[in-house]
Amino acid sequence: MTEVRISFVVASYNGAAHIEEQLSSILTALGPNDEVIVSDDGSTDATLERVNAIGDARVQLIAGGERLGYQDNFARAIASSRGEYIFFSDQDDICLPGRIPLSLAELEHSSCVCGDAIVVDAELVPLFDSHFKNRRARFSPAWLLYRPVVIGATLACRRAFLLANLPFPKGVPHDMWLSVQASRRGELAIIENPLILYRRHQGVVSATGSASKRPIFVRLSERLKLLVAVIRSCR
Repeated sequence: MTEVRISFVVASYNGAAHIEEQLSSILTALGPNDEVIVSDDGSTDATLERVNAIGDARVQLIAGGERLGYQDNFARAIASSRGEYIFFSDQDDICLPGRIPLSLAELEHSSCVCGDAIVVDAELVPLFDSHFKNRRARFSPAWLLYRPVVIGATLACRRAFLLANLPFPKGVPHDMWLSVQASRRGELAIIENPLILYRRHQGVVSATGSASKRPIFVRLSERLKLLVAVIRSCR
């Protein structure tokens, strides 16, 4: 079996509007032996048809079964991946050409890497030229617990680091968990360049991506669960 170096994992749900554009931006930057794992969580629109229509052997679609939620949907994609380097991707952003080479360079000496993003609306009209500057980003473990600033769709991890931090704690977004764990171990690399065009709109299902403000009790609950999970992992 051919060795896979890079696996992109994509959690999809009713993403027909943008998923072809996103997958095309990823595939353009990948090698012939890399892979994209799309795990679909019961889409009721044309997402599956759009993915199948791409007709690229590097794209593997996983569909069917009960609804998982985006966190467990990512976990299912990871379980089916084979690459040494795992890149996370949302279904509706755009992967910029520099993302893969910049991330791989950092992963030579780090276990996990994240980067900046250009924030855009549904039609790719820029809203902010830097997510990091807009959020006044800092990357200490304490700050990431207090104010998560890492966009999961810019994350890439070494397989060994990722597997060591599975399963994801229940009720804790995977990007918050992985970035805090990597930061507290001194293994989180930061790329100041934008790696993606980061769409903000009402249909986004991830914790960081929705254009609407999530209730404060939800955000506080996530942070509390994250803190408990981090303390337990230190034992």
